[in-house]
Formats: sequence, C-alpha cells, structure tokens
Amino acid sequence: VCDNFVERKLQDLFQRESNNQTKYDILHILVNIKPFTTMRTYSQLMVLSFFARAASAFSIATPGRTDAASRTLGKKSTHLDVLETLNKSNKLASYIDLNEENDKKLPVAVVTGGNSGIGIPSIEALALANMKVVLCARNLESAKEAVETLPLSLQANIRIQELDLSDLASIQAAATEILEIEGAQNGKIDVLLNNAGVMAPPKRESTKEGLEMQFGTNHVGHHMFTRLLLPKINDEGRIVTVSSTAHSFGQLNFSNLNYDDISTSTNSAATEERSYTAWGAYGQSKLANLLFAKGLSDRLQEEGSGITSISLHPGVIGTNLWRYTPKWTRPLLNAIVTDKNIDQGASTNVYGCLAEKNFFPEGGEYLTDCAIAEPKSSGKDEKGSLRNKLWEATEKIIQKNGFELPKELLDGN
Repeated sequence: VCDNFVERKLQDLFQRESNNQTKYDILHILVNIKPFTTMRTYSQLMVLSFFARAASAFSIATPGRTDAASRTLGKKSTHLDVLETLNKSNKLASYIDLNEENDKKLPVAVVTGGNSGIGIPSIEALALANMKVVLCARNLESAKEAVETLPLSLQANIRIQELDLSDLASIQAAATEILEIEGAQNGKIDVLLNNAGVMAPPKRESTKEGLEMQFGTNHVGHHMFTRLLLPKINDEGRIVTVSSTAHSFGQLNFSNLNYDDISTSTNSAATEERSYTAWGAYGQSKLANLLFAKGLSDRLQEEGSGITSISLHPGVIGTNLWRYTPKWTRPLLNAIVTDKNIDQGASTNVYGCLAEKNFFPEGGEYLTDCAIAEPKSSGKDEKGSLRNKLWEATEKIIQKNGFELPKELLDGN
C-alpha cells in the first residue's frame, strides 16, 4: 500500500512542479525516507538520484590536454561538431580519407546497435567521414528505417547486418559474414564500435544460452564479437566499447556472474546465491565493458599491435534504453537526469572512433564528454587482476557453450 501511495504521490508532485531544482529536492527527500518505502521503490529512487548527480558532476578531464580539438569539444558538442572540429584541426585518424572515391578503398566501421538511440547519429558521422558502415542490428526492419532517416548520399555507404548479441550462434554467423564480405571488398576493418546495450530490465531475463541478459549481451556478446573480428582489424584501427558511469556501482561477483538461482538451476557454474537487481546487473555489465577495453588493450600491446582499444561514458541520454523504467519517472528523466540529447550523446562515440591515435597515448583510456576521464576505483583496476580474471571467465563461458575463439589474438588461428 505504501509503495503504491509513494508512486502516486511522485506522479502528482512531478506533474505539478515545473522547477527542476524543486523536482530534484523532492527526489532527495524521498530517497531519505527509506523506512516509508519498499525496497523496490527505494532502489529506483537511489539509482535516479545517482544519475542526477552524475549528470552534472562525473566528468574529470585529464590535465595537460592542449590540442585544439579538446579545447573546443565538450559535454554539449554534437556528433557533427566532433567531425567538423577534428577535420578543421587536421586531427582525424590516419585511416580517414575524405577524398577517397573508390568504394573498395574506403575504411570500414562496424557498429553494433546502430539502429536506435546514439547509434543513428554515430553511423551518420562515420558515413560522413567517408567510411563504409556495417550497421549491426537484431531487428532488420528497424535498421532499415533508421538508415532511411539519413541523407540519400550516405545511405549507399551503409550495409545492414543481422546480429543478435544475446545469441552466440548469431554472433558467430554475423562475424563470419562480415569477414567474408568486408574482407573480400575492403580487406580490413578500421573501426569496431561496440555500442549496443540492454539497460535494467526489472526482472532477470536470459540470453539464448541462459546468461543474465545484461551481462550476456552488453559484455559477453561484445567480447565474442570483438575476438572473432580482431584478426581483420587494421593494425592502426580502433575498438571503441560503450561503457557508462554506471560502472561505479557495478560489482563483479565471480561466484555468480549471471545471478543464477542455484537452488533450481541445473547448468550453472554459480557457487553462491545472488539476488538479481536491475541496476546492480546493469552496473556489473558496464564495469565489465570498461575492464574488457582495458584487458584488450593490454593484450594488444603485448602483441606489439597498433590497434587502440578504449571505452567511454556517452552521457545520460533519453534513449529507448530507459524503456524498462516506470512511466512516472520519465518526466524526471527528461527534466533532471538526462544531461544530453541524442546527437550530443553520440559525440564521444564519434570522437573515440575518429580522433587521431595520439589522443589516446596509453591505450585502454576511458572517455567522457570528448576527453579522457578518470574511472571510479573498480574501473581503474591498477594491478590488472580484475580485468584478467574477467577475460578468462568470459572466454570459458563462451567455450563452455560450444563456441570456439581464435587461439591467437590477431591471426585468427
């Protein structure tokens, strides 16, 4: 009864109140009356409060950056601002040639989740940068509709590829097809943008292999997809993985990464119970994204490769990722929590894909607002033990489900 009352009261207050600060004050008060709400409402409020604070306070740019591009790009820059600024300052990546007219010589970008949210302006900017874009999506009709929103001059540079990151067989089939088509036509892939994601389904959902949906899709799916494509990535290419500020409340519990119910599951490696929470699972998957980018960077450097692997927080954006949130929270999300529109949210994607290599001198950098940022403590993983443990656990998950990965990182064998 109390839970329903709080939700009704929230709806009424948010609808009547127009001042954003007052809306936030209402939220802050409610967060601090935990005894009068159920845990479900309390956890929703805590997460929304976190995002509201993060929207204005998270970014910590690395000092010492004096290049023209970093001085003029920031939180409110759009995807097109990034492309224009990098071009005017001659800071585009070496694989970009705006004057190339031979289709078979165009650089190739593979983008997951390019059919919605920040994926659409991301593929637009990449196509404008004279790249051939492989738009990977589960829903082909949605992908077609997304491409049709772009100028006709760009549509010819975009190929739609079916890919369901929650199905390891689909990932294997998509990677094989991409290697065959792009490998034959263009030889190499220059950019892989791991952009797709699932956010906070209220109840635990499963991938085809029975993995928790967010960990399985956001992390395991992208890990496998990257590993399969890696042998064809240009030696000066870029792998960009979309993480989130939500990594700061993520925890990797290796005793039960998939929130399995060990009392009923017969095919689980879990050794202890772990209760599913929507935002806890999302935070875990985003921490895994960040650590994957770092772990991949470590391995690439050990191999002497020039490929750059980075991750990023795009911002808190009002996209369809929020589809699982209660309807009464959406006015709050739009008014207070979201800090960018979709075009602005795509800017760091584009920056990560198109900025020249020396913008990321160490490899494994974490970006936000078109600049290097400092991840939270768990994301720093200064000794590297957490990302190494995650890498090994992920490879075992994939292999346990009957799928082989290349034994060597770069040669495909």
